[in-house]
Amino acid sequence: MKEFAGTTYDEVPYMASSFANTHPEVLAVTALMRGLDPPPLADARVLELGCARGANLVPMAGSMPGARFVGIDLSRKQIEEAEALAAATGTTNVTFHAMDLRDFDESFGEFDYIVAHGLYSWVPPDVQEAVLEVCVRRLSPHGIAYISYNTFPGWHLSVMFREMMLYRTRKISDPVERLREARGFIRFLADSAKSEGSLWSVLLAEQANYVEQAQDWYLLHDDLESENNPVYFSEMVERAARHGLQYVTEERWGTSDEILPPEVWKILDRFATNRIEREQYLDFIRNGRFRRSLFCHAGLPLATGPVPERLEKCRFRTLVRPVDPSADPFTPGEEGFAAEGGLSLTTSDVRLRSLLHVLYAVWPGTLDFPAATHVLAEAARRADGEAPPSPVLGHLLHQALSAKLASTHLLDIRIAVQLPVKPEAAPIARHQASRDESATNLLHQSLDLDPLDRVVLALLDGTRTRNDVEAAVVHALAAGRLAPTESGRPPGGDEKTESAAHLADLSLSRLLASCYILG
Repeated sequence: MKEFAGTTYDEVPYMASSFANTHPEVLAVTALMRGLDPPPLADARVLELGCARGANLVPMAGSMPGARFVGIDLSRKQIEEAEALAAATGTTNVTFHAMDLRDFDESFGEFDYIVAHGLYSWVPPDVQEAVLEVCVRRLSPHGIAYISYNTFPGWHLSVMFREMMLYRTRKISDPVERLREARGFIRFLADSAKSEGSLWSVLLAEQANYVEQAQDWYLLHDDLESENNPVYFSEMVERAARHGLQYVTEERWGTSDEILPPEVWKILDRFATNRIEREQYLDFIRNGRFRRSLFCHAGLPLATGPVPERLEKCRFRTLVRPVDPSADPFTPGEEGFAAEGGLSLTTSDVRLRSLLHVLYAVWPGTLDFPAATHVLAEAARRADGEAPPSPVLGHLLHQALSAKLASTHLLDIRIAVQLPVKPEAAPIARHQASRDESATNLLHQSLDLDPLDRVVLALLDGTRTRNDVEAAVVHALAAGRLAPTESGRPPGGDEKTESAAHLADLSLSRLLASCYILG
């Protein structure tokens, strides 16, 4: 393992930023909904295996100041970068260690949440065993471990292309040259087979496009490392069980993407004798290639599906917005709602429409369970003359969450709903913006920003007014650091030039809407 991580990761660091699905809150909510009693988040101990340069762990620590965080990685260079990031952002509740995870012993104590993202499939078999052993030995009695890994059958085709690239680059040690040769080789194969018009030529063309568009650090570490060992989901569950861990579910309880006809589910239920077999058959159907699985100690009582009653402990944030925010949800007929990625929803259910309107009104804030069910009850009373009993209201809320219309939370993070007089962003976001990196917002999402928003975000330390931001934009324009456009890039297409005042207001509004500003 030392040769694996101590060379390529030192030469070409893994540049990924935060992963929202690894946040302890996500793990706690998911475990809660499966009938478990996850450790409290306020003073939790969190461990990340393979923490790289700390871009995932440091913003986590910033969002949970009462918790304690530990990150380990074999690459000393990346650990040094992680320590520098924590120091630069004033994050004092996180420590980093350059070490082999096989040496991670009881002296570190127990952890309530363990994260191993982008690690398991890219280490040798003995280190994979060590990952599971650390999870079971260092996990607190009710703790949750998150492990992501590549899966078959989806990776069978990728393994073939990977082996072809590895064969071509087997005698090349320089990372830059390896990347160049791998890309050129796959493009050569695709161009050579283009005239065939066969399925194989289509697959080669898709692979060539992928390797050409992938970032260098991603392609090198995800496809061209010496180790990449996918498994079948059922095999992974068996391995974990041998170490005393049991499978809980995937990392988000409300994100099932198996939209299948009822007759398919009936046949699957005939095939599968238990939920593990059912999950494996689902991977066969969808050609599954990657999983983010949660595990806990074997023997803990576990529900086979979501437990709606557990929602009473949670808070909720909308994931959609009304097409017309001024619309009356009680007006007869259907109403449209929009979500990210161009998705849309149309519904005539006044209870659901009322809930989504109220959630949108407080966004990016949250509603607790009593407030959310009160909205549903009042809507039902107005529409039907009486409110349904509390369990029914809870199930209605559960249906909305399962449909991904809202998200479930246990933390009430301070996120501004309106722009403060002196806006302040989290130190991690300001630091990343100043370094032209993807910036992590208060929802632990890593977003790419336009040059204008980077300049403005880096300024938001709580000491500057809107007029101060405008003056800084004027200075950046005069210095040539920004173009007078809405993106800050040179004009192109239909993009118009704007005044500094307009640019400042535009950027502050975008940063507010993107959940970068503290409330």
